[in-house]
Amino acid sequence: MSIDHVCRAQTSIHLTEQQTGNRKFIRCTLGDILNGIAPPWKDNSKIAVLSPFGLVGTLDLALGQLAYKLASEQNFGTAIAQFFAVSWLQHQEYEVTGCQDTCIIYT
Repeated sequence: MSIDHVCRAQTSIHLTEQQTGNRKFIRCTLGDILNGIAPPWKDNSKIAVLSPFGLVGTLDLALGQLAYKLASEQNFGTAIAQFFAVSWLQHQEYEVTGCQDTCIIYT
């Protein structure tokens, strides 16, 4: 992922670039840190901003994981054994009498 990619489409990074007139506030990409090209900051007093532009669903996954963790720790929610409903191939058909048209109920 390049810095050019995030500096477009009116992202917060793009707007900051427009306001400052430069990209000096951008230190590196997440890929640079993960690949060892740039070291992560060890100073917790510095602000780090991740703009996940192009990482479709990244924030959704992170938020979902946090919600699941907190719900599990506090014993909230309902566990669902299977996400998908029973396959249509496993349904049984029943004809219904008294319908004006052909009525079939799937169970």
